[in-house]
Amino acid sequence: MRTISGFLKHLPALLIAVVMIGWQLITQSGDRSLLNRLDYVFYDWRAQTGAFFTRAELYADVVIVDIDEESIQREGRWPWSRARVAALVESLQESGAAVVAFDVVFSESESNNFIESVAASAGPDLSDEERAVLNRIAMSWRPDEQLAERLSEIDTVLGFFMHLDTSMQIGRLPDPLTSAPAGNVLINASGYAAPLLELQDVAAGSGFVTTFPDADGVIRRTPLFMSHDGSVYPSLALASAMTYLLTDEVELEFAPLGAVQAASGIRLTDALVQTDAVGRVLAPYRQGRGQFRYIPAWIALAGGLAPQELEGKLVFVGTSAIGLADLVSTPFATVFPGVEVQALVAQGLLRGGFPYRPVWEPGAVLVFQLALLLLLVWVLPGRRPLTMVLAAIMISLLLVALNTLIWTRWRMDFPMVSTLLLAQGVFGWYLVTEFIHEYAVERRVRGMFAQYVPPAHIDRMLDNPEHYSMAGESKELTVLFSDIRSFTTISEQLSAAQLKELLNLYFTPITESIFRNDGTIDKYVGDMVMAFWGAPVDDPEHAEKAVKTAMEMQAITRRLSAELTEKGFPPIQIGVGVNTGLMNVGDMGSQYRKAYTVLGDAVNLGSRLEGLTKFYGVDVLVGETTVKEADGYAFRFCDRIQVKGKDIPVDAYEPLGEKGRLDAVTLNRLTRYQRAIECYRARQWEQADAIFQQLQLEEPGCCLYGLYRERISGLRQQTLPEDWDGVYRHTSK
Repeated sequence: MRTISGFLKHLPALLIAVVMIGWQLITQSGDRSLLNRLDYVFYDWRAQTGAFFTRAELYADVVIVDIDEESIQREGRWPWSRARVAALVESLQESGAAVVAFDVVFSESESNNFIESVAASAGPDLSDEERAVLNRIAMSWRPDEQLAERLSEIDTVLGFFMHLDTSMQIGRLPDPLTSAPAGNVLINASGYAAPLLELQDVAAGSGFVTTFPDADGVIRRTPLFMSHDGSVYPSLALASAMTYLLTDEVELEFAPLGAVQAASGIRLTDALVQTDAVGRVLAPYRQGRGQFRYIPAWIALAGGLAPQELEGKLVFVGTSAIGLADLVSTPFATVFPGVEVQALVAQGLLRGGFPYRPVWEPGAVLVFQLALLLLLVWVLPGRRPLTMVLAAIMISLLLVALNTLIWTRWRMDFPMVSTLLLAQGVFGWYLVTEFIHEYAVERRVRGMFAQYVPPAHIDRMLDNPEHYSMAGESKELTVLFSDIRSFTTISEQLSAAQLKELLNLYFTPITESIFRNDGTIDKYVGDMVMAFWGAPVDDPEHAEKAVKTAMEMQAITRRLSAELTEKGFPPIQIGVGVNTGLMNVGDMGSQYRKAYTVLGDAVNLGSRLEGLTKFYGVDVLVGETTVKEADGYAFRFCDRIQVKGKDIPVDAYEPLGEKGRLDAVTLNRLTRYQRAIECYRARQWEQADAIFQQLQLEEPGCCLYGLYRERISGLRQQTLPEDWDGVYRHTSK
């Protein structure tokens, strides 16, 4: 039963984990799912954080020739004449560029708009001779051929479009990399816009320039290859890297994933570049724009490049001009040149350094989350709410730090949000249940002890409720009994309402004194008050606090008695008995009524001592164990007594006050009194009686002196046994 109860206690937390993990497994393939959208935010933050600790430096292999705003202002609006593009290629070739890759698409022939507009405006009025001249001019206008001639003289890579949402097909696609395996899950394009055949035939390679942002519009991943009509085609970055490395073949790797073939990587050099199942890689961003050297296109056209300035470089030609719509959003900037994304991927293919999400990531995340769940279920239950909050913060920071370390050190991308949500969900459950539990414990503790102990005790108990209970135990405590003397006579003089008022006036300050000194109220019985110290909260000073309370009660009663007299009530006096010893304490009684109380011989002795205060004429009577433990007080020995029903005698004392606060007269009398007691025990009756007589003259209000003189008078007439020990045996309670 205990095992089942323990399992049910953790069942809600386990259900929260199952829901979170199930949600993750169901939605992880959906790019627009909430978890993925949140992971995008974490991905961007992690990338930016990593960039903060990365030294900014330019990549050496790749250069970008930028058709920027100034180039358009100088050369005219885009598209430029193919003749100007040819001149640009010539300039790059002369500066030593190894490969020129165009992040622009030449899918249509360039026409001479001026000649066409002249012929159209003239119409039938154009003579045959004029028409022949225009035809000769048109025949000499060969910008596409000029560009093709220039492209044939240097390794160039052309871009083309792949379309997912249209079946429109312009031109003819270049030769594919390879055939797509059956059952593949690559991104499949239904349409395309290919480069002009005359340009494509002379180019060293071609690749698609199409990129696909995530659901929030940010480019984080880009495909290295896509499929069309059963064939696999490279991206511009891949085709450029292949041309730069002088290779025509690459090895595409696929892995079976159930009934489908999922892409797992590509080998261009000896190193494997890992991809996701559809052939995408994470763009290897290190920082914002400016990871490559940018050369404005107008400088290259103006002959501003040195002969060997671009020796051995892979040059990407693209645009950063706002009006040309080749700007994308990245984790580092909302306006980022698309050509730099292609350049980053090409650089990664040449030198490595791609971040990646392993194919075994889902299983690893699931195992990690289950292990985390078991850790939380083991660690969290029973912790205080503040401890849980601190643990939640600490564990969350450790999870983020671990994820960032894996990203930074091994470039592996693991989703983080689902794990954090799992941890916070479990934290939240245990935090709520702990608050509910603490509230229930507080109500239970206050319900059990509010009528017995001071509020400060309850607060301490609530700090560690597991240390306190109503269960019975045996421990050393100090008990106090207080009783109004001649209460029966007083009650006969008062009506019921007056008696109630009197007791309320008496019990209120008395109880305040007990609570103020950390005592626990046991019960009120008529005019009697019973209290004890040392439970339920442990108190090493229980004896001293009980004695202090007893003396305060006497002072309160004297002050209250004067006030009562003014109100027409009879004056009151109380006797107080205090004793320390081993007692049984706990919630005792029947199933119908219980009380938190103390029992035992030490308790009974405390009651007997209270009853004997009137006999000895003292206000407070204390047992010998209390005297030993209340070291801060001075006491006067009263008698060695044997109460009814007990065989072992005990010494009873009267507290006189705190040590160090007694005046010289009191100390002198106490010293002489102790000498008289020694003489009394030694049967030196004359010496003892003389001292008692002198003390009685000095302090006539103390009954002890007269009691011992009367006792000495009787003992003188008796023949005492040799083992006489001075014990006085009381025959009544």
